[in-house]
Amino acid sequence: MKPDHTQLLQKFDLSPTAAKVYLALLKLGSSSADKIAKEAGTYKANVYEALEKLGRLGLATSILEKNKRQFIPTNPEKLPQIIDEIKEQKLARLNELKEDIATIMPQLQAQYQEVKDDDLFEIYRGRRAYKAVIREILKTKPESWKGFGNFQIQIAFPNEYKLWFKDCSFRLFSTKTPNVIKHMKEAAKTCDVKVTWLPKEVYMPIVWVVFGNNVLIIIYEPDLILIRLQSKQVVDTFSSQFDYLWKKYNGKA
Repeated sequence: MKPDHTQLLQKFDLSPTAAKVYLALLKLGSSSADKIAKEAGTYKANVYEALEKLGRLGLATSILEKNKRQFIPTNPEKLPQIIDEIKEQKLARLNELKEDIATIMPQLQAQYQEVKDDDLFEIYRGRRAYKAVIREILKTKPESWKGFGNFQIQIAFPNEYKLWFKDCSFRLFSTKTPNVIKHMKEAAKTCDVKVTWLPKEVYMPIVWVVFGNNVLIIIYEPDLILIRLQSKQVVDTFSSQFDYLWKKYNGKA
């Protein structure tokens, strides 16, 4: 099913009338406002308003012919050019915003550090928030990702995890099933992964790991939810429990 021409043109910030006027111009060629109004099914006053907008976008122009104003459509190949121009303008605005934020960031950070608790408990939802948290923690250069889980991060972020964890080791207690073994072998090609296998009866839909100075509790399905605990007491407790079990199950305790 082909997209509706009028609806597509409206995405250029054109009104329905302006979109119809441009389509009428393409059909008629050089025309008067009266003819355009008739073809577009609107009033002449609306046509002039629409033509002004089209002119600003470079989609229409006009000439005087025998003392009468005639309106002419420009080549529709102009439309992709307009898209590129819009992208450049948006990118320029975003870059400017990024620079402005950078100038006030020290002040914002100072205010945040004054009021934040030493022990932090946060809940994040969705892929974008998850990625933001991981990238923030990676700035502290954590040495390991250790805990209980079936490396669901590889399934959820098949491309990103290779970049995130190229300098970080994985130590995991995982459920020994063919599917999980397959994922672990694949992950081991690009990451330092060591696994202590648990019986397949150990159901593990929720992941908990110590990552840097954080304990992360992660639910991947049905919606991605990440609970972040930044507490030295909690991190030390989880870390010592994991280290004890890791040594015990690997014959080093």
